[in-house]
Amino acid sequence: MSDMSSVRKSGLKWKVPILVALVALPVLLGIGLTRDPSHVPSALVGQKVPEFNLNLLEQSGALTNSEFGDTPLIINFWASWCATCRQEHPKLVELGIRSELQDEFEIVGVNYRDSRDRAQRFLDREGHFGYRSGFDERGRLGIDFGVYGMPETFFVDRDGVIQARHAGPVTDAVLAKYLPLIGVTP
Repeated sequence: MSDMSSVRKSGLKWKVPILVALVALPVLLGIGLTRDPSHVPSALVGQKVPEFNLNLLEQSGALTNSEFGDTPLIINFWASWCATCRQEHPKLVELGIRSELQDEFEIVGVNYRDSRDRAQRFLDREGHFGYRSGFDERGRLGIDFGVYGMPETFFVDRDGVIQARHAGPVTDAVLAKYLPLIGVTP
């Protein structure tokens, strides 16, 4: 009798973990599929913008964080080699025009891990921004911001605090979601 109960117990030892795995796997997959793939957690959200001083891409001079004072700021990391950057480009040009006309926020670009020539050809082909882009050839500022893919956009309030990070192209829906966080009407 004791041999039979030990056989039953040893048979259950491997069945229980398999049963737990069969139940847990669909639950975990279901949770993962409900997540927004464009939401990228950032240790910088809620923190001050890292200090930066980049050479400008298209003219002489520098792009620094200290020049924006108490103006809401949008920082877009882009590259000529980024296919999705071409997709968002018209929206960024439009946003740059709005920034110039309405003076409610600033927008800047950061050309990331690119060559100056390729970036210039990209702008000549796709259209020039209505705002300045810094040149981050080695990706040092990208490291400070925790950038891992292109494009990425950071929304900074008038106190210089990053309120949101968006991975992927800037769209009307993205602007409707994040502009209010920095005090700007979509």
